[in-house]
Formats: sequence, C-alpha cells, structure tokens
Amino acid sequence: MTSRRQYSNSNLKSKNYLNTTEPHTNPFEFCPVYGPGDKLGAKYGAMVLSKSCLHPGSGARIQRVLSRALAGQPVTISVLGGSVSACHGAGNDPISPNCYPSRFFQWWNTVFPNPASELTNGAIRRTSSAYFAFCSTHHIPDVTDLIIVELDVDDTPDPETTEHFETLIRSLLIRPDAPAVLILGHFSPQVHQTYGFVGPDHWHDVVAQFYDVPHVSTKSALYPNYMNNPSSITKYYVDPILANPAGHELISDVLISYFQSQICTAWAIVTGSSYDTLPHRHADPAAAGDNAHALFGGMGQRKGVVPEPGTEKDKEDVDAEGNKIKLELPESSKAYVPLLHVPAGRMNTKPNDNRPFEEIAPYCVSANDLVNPLPASLFSGSGWFAYHPTGAATVGGAALETKAHYWYSSLPTSKIRIPVVVGGGDIGVYYIMEPIKEVGQGSSVQCWVDDNFAGAKTLNNAADAAEPKPKLAVIDHFVSRGNHFVECQLMGEEGQAVPFFKIIGIFAS
Repeated sequence: MTSRRQYSNSNLKSKNYLNTTEPHTNPFEFCPVYGPGDKLGAKYGAMVLSKSCLHPGSGARIQRVLSRALAGQPVTISVLGGSVSACHGAGNDPISPNCYPSRFFQWWNTVFPNPASELTNGAIRRTSSAYFAFCSTHHIPDVTDLIIVELDVDDTPDPETTEHFETLIRSLLIRPDAPAVLILGHFSPQVHQTYGFVGPDHWHDVVAQFYDVPHVSTKSALYPNYMNNPSSITKYYVDPILANPAGHELISDVLISYFQSQICTAWAIVTGSSYDTLPHRHADPAAAGDNAHALFGGMGQRKGVVPEPGTEKDKEDVDAEGNKIKLELPESSKAYVPLLHVPAGRMNTKPNDNRPFEEIAPYCVSANDLVNPLPASLFSGSGWFAYHPTGAATVGGAALETKAHYWYSSLPTSKIRIPVVVGGGDIGVYYIMEPIKEVGQGSSVQCWVDDNFAGAKTLNNAADAAEPKPKLAVIDHFVSRGNHFVECQLMGEEGQAVPFFKIIGIFAS
C-alpha cells in the first residue's frame, strides 16, 4: 500500500448544514445507510457493517456532537488506546496518515470541514486500562467533544481489568466537558487464540451497555474468515496483534460507517422526517432564545466560532482569540435527562450497600508525566531515583511505552513518599513486573497510606513472563476523600543491594 501524505485541515472553510433554504434536501451522499450512495455499504455489505456495532446504545451523546458539527462548529476528537491506536505497525507516529485516527479525522473534515477542529492521539504502546483509568487526563485535552477508546487487545478478560475499564469510561463521562465516548474494537488473532470468542471485548461491551456508550468493532468483518481460514486475514496485520495500513483502513471504515449511520439519523431528525429519537437536553426552542443550538442544545460557543455581536453570553464563552473559557451548559441544556447522565452508581453498586457510594475522581502521579514531574527534592537522600530514557534507549519507540519511565531503587530500607488526592477511596501502585530469568526472586516493597503501617501491602516484582510488564496493585480501599500520601519502602538487608524495584506511578480513584 502506498504511503499517504501528512494531513492538514488549516485551509478548510466551515460549513453550516442547518443554514439552508432547502432543509429537506439531504446533503450526504451516503444517506440512506446501505443505499446506492453508501460506498462502505457496498464495499463490506450490510450484514458485516450492521454486526460491527456490538452495542449501538441510544446514541444520545454522539447526536449532541453531530448537532454541533451540523451547525458548522469545530469538533475536538481525542483517542485513547494501546499499540494499535499509537500506530505501531502503521507508521509508528500517533498521527501517521496510514493510521486509523488520522484516516478518520481526514474523513470527518470532508463531511464537517472546519480549520479549528482538532485531533489528539493520546494512545501509548502496550498500555491498558489499568493506566488510563487514572491517567487519561495526562493524554487528552481538558475540553474535547468525542473520545475514542481502543483497548480490546491491551486488556485482559478478568474482573479486575473490567473494573479498571469501567473506571476509565466513567471518568471520561463525568468530565466537566461532558464528552461523547465511543469504544472501538480491533480484532486480534492472538487475543482470540488466548481467550477464545469471549475475550476483553465481551467485558468492554458489558461496560458499554451499563453506561450507554456505543461499541463498534472490526470483529464481524474478520472473525468468520479467520475461523474458516486463519491465513486469509493476514493481509491486515504486521503480526498476530498489530494492524498494518490495510488493517487501519478497515478499522477506520468500520468507525466511519457507524458515524455515517448516526449522521443520517441526525439529518432525518433535524428535517422532521424521523421521530425515532430520544428526549434531548433542551427546552422549547421558541423559549430558549439564543442559547438553543438547533434541536439539541449544546455546550455554547467553541473555538473558531465567531460570537454574535452584542451578546454578553457569547463574550463569556470565548476570549478575544475565540478560545473557549467557560464550560457551563446553557440553560436550555440543563434539564435532567437520565439517558444523558452517568448512572448513580457503578456496575457492582447495590442499593442496600452498607457504605454510601463515593464518586470517583481519578488522580495520577506518574513518572510518565514530563510536564509536571515530581520535584527533585522528593528524591533527595531517599535512595530512590527517577529514570527517563535517553540516547539508545529511545530507539525503536521504546520511550513511547508507559514502562519506559519509572522511579527505582536497589537500596533496602530506602523510602519514597508520594502525595495523592483521593476521591472514590481506592489507592494503587503501578509498578513493573520483571522476568524471573533476569531478576531471580526479584525484590519487594511494602506500601501503605499515611500512617496505616498495619495495612501495608507487600509487592514483589518477579514474574513468570518473557519481558517486563506493568501491573497495578490496589493497596488500600475506602480511604477518605482529600489529601493523603503513599509511602513505599524497599525490603531487604540494609547495605545489600537487590534488583531494581521500579514504580511507574501512584494512582487514586
């Protein structure tokens, strides 16, 4: 496949589809879905594409994003994921033009052109929801409209990982900017070989159903052929996990097909030709005044949208350069609509629980945070040090993995103390498990919260693994909201060095 040129949307001119004298003329050639103008429908067939949406949900949050796009406003798109989304195998650049995030963004701008629309790819190689559940804010903007989460090949199908994935999805939905979230699945032969049909995507789908988040996947396009002849789908992969440029084209096609169907639905609703939709966060449009955005309400003016002259409300929403400075919803969007709100508890919350539910507020202190790293004074004289790869250690993209940055010590009795802010009450240590063949019995740390020495947890870093890999261990539960600190001490005889114990971060929910 030929290489694609780097993409730029700087010369685009925005288009307001709602400002038209012929509102009943559908401007989208791909509507209706699977009709004569739907090229993806013709390419893959209705059966494959309809099954690619593992869980459609109500689509309410997606429709709010599309209402903004239809009105000519810019849209900010963010991506969270592992090696596939980080474009490993398809350019090795998070915005490689051969990779699905860039492909999708390019398509988006053909339908909704706007020079102020943005794409942020916050994916990290070999990184699972155990990390992103607490550190997602380090990798995507503070204000974003749509977040695509792709972790089907990085997570494992077990209750602990499912809980981390739920924490991630919930943390994204409760953000002040109220983004739409979409779960994107990549089918991996190796993952299927390991877990069978009921893999991580199954448990991700459970979370999708609970939180009314759409879940689309390439599984329907690849699984039947794979089971009939495994070698028939190798043209989409560079190895049994990673997608090549052809594989990323398939991923983007499935993603685009879903959005095309949602756009067709949105246009049908706007023109009144369909009423098969949900109640929206808006009052009577006639009474809503300038705050009403078409039929859907919204978040107010965004970067790149020129305020109406003389309106003080608009002046509050953007600064002199058009940057959004206020996140408050307009009055027309503040009605309580359960389908657009996050459930009042988590999947394992029960109405008769003895403990009241505590909303999560994920907090991440990570060695990967190079913008706001821990101060050097915290390490001074502690026996712990911070490591960041340089020179040859950065070759081959190794520095792009979460495990590339860490705090370490080989001096028994050395202690590191890290401050955290607790929300929901769980506190964990994210550290690196080392192959037994390299570290033998390994090394251990004891970690505790504040002065709770009796509740200290011992973590050992030796693992039956082929290579180092991160692991999250929760060391305390039901910690009160507010400021606390976590202290970890390296175990062993003082003066006798042990293998490095490497901590990537301290997380709190």
